[in-house]
Amino acid sequence: INAEYMGLERWVFNIEMEGEGQGNAGGKSEKEIQSEIQAIIRQITASVTFLPLLGEACTFDLLVYTNKDCEVPKAWEESDAKFIQNSSEVRLRSFTTKIHKVDAMVSYKCEE
Repeated sequence: INAEYMGLERWVFNIEMEGEGQGNAGGKSEKEIQSEIQAIIRQITASVTFLPLLGEACTFDLLVYTNKDCEVPKAWEESDAKFIQNSSEVRLRSFTTKIHKVDAMVSYKCEE
């Protein structure tokens, strides 16, 4: 863990390929998939009820994990995972399209 990193929240959206990733979404309609995505968005919006209020100006870092053989832009740089010490974790709803599986989670710094 980088000793200088002072993360307050860490959102994780883990998207994994299922099977070959070809064809339609395993019989799920676009409406069903959109409904599942909307449910996650509602959960993210509702997270203000349990996440601590951020009383200071904040920035965010976007971390992308790829396969080793994946081409990435040259401007990207390697980083550690930016875990938050003394944090609580809440798993959010997950869903699958039968092509992709999406798991979501937020961890946040606990009040001291």
